[in-house]
Amino acid sequence: MSKFISTIIILLAIYGIGKLGIFFDISQREKPVDIIVSLGGDNGKRIKKVLSLYKNKISKSGKIIITGVDGFDKDMKPFELDWRADYLEKKGVKKEDIVLNTRAKNTLEEVFFIKDYMISNNLHSVVFVTDAPHSRRIHYFIKNIANYKDNNLNHVIVSTDNEWWDRDRFYTDPEAVIFVVNESIKLIYYYIQNLLGNLNID
Repeated sequence: MSKFISTIIILLAIYGIGKLGIFFDISQREKPVDIIVSLGGDNGKRIKKVLSLYKNKISKSGKIIITGVDGFDKDMKPFELDWRADYLEKKGVKKEDIVLNTRAKNTLEEVFFIKDYMISNNLHSVVFVTDAPHSRRIHYFIKNIANYKDNNLNHVIVSTDNEWWDRDRFYTDPEAVIFVVNESIKLIYYYIQNLLGNLNID
């Protein structure tokens, strides 16, 4: 009987692991919002998705926020630092419609910066563009730490088009597996830190 129970537990564990892709990917279909955000950590997919949304008039304000700029040289201007801004400009986006956040060092700080920006500019809805398995952690930050709803702020998380991602069969691609493992560790870490009251950076 004990072997039978152990086998059941193992099978349930395997089944649960196989469903992690569905758990972490809570991305949504795009819809018109006040502003579009391209989160940091981009390899090119995010900014291309942002441009596509922009061309489809998803941003009612006509503006795009780019976060996570790399600071290679303190004497350089932000637009020289960030290839994403340069890419958008070359594709026809006006320089004045690109908002750069050069201060945020991680996703949580990005989420808070966007919240403050929206409140300061009387904006109420935003599209976050990121990789699909990143969407669960962003949603957790928005809902449980930055508390967007308390300020009447609405959000949509739209995923990039990554050929390596299949939410139902993520375990068949090494890159997807690594992403899910990393997200699991990070989500657990932030969940514990939030329980301990260490994440109130508002």
